[in-house]
Amino acid sequence: MLEQIQTIFRKVFQDESLVIQPSTSANDIAMWDSLTHIELISSIEDAFQIKFSFQEVMKFNTVGDMLQVISQKLNKA
Repeated sequence: MLEQIQTIFRKVFQDESLVIQPSTSANDIAMWDSLTHIELISSIEDAFQIKFSFQEVMKFNTVGDMLQVISQKLNKA
């Protein structure tokens, strides 16, 4: 799943050399602002055919937080 997320991050941030880890946060990526965050969330929702609640999005501090919620949603489906 990390590979899929990394592909999305590379597309959103237009950086093919971008490498993310579960510990990666907005502080680690210079272009990660509120606008790219929305684009990122939307791209992830589309890719995995899921929807995040506002509360879930507000709790996303790291890539690992995103992966955990994605995993939970996919396991419920």
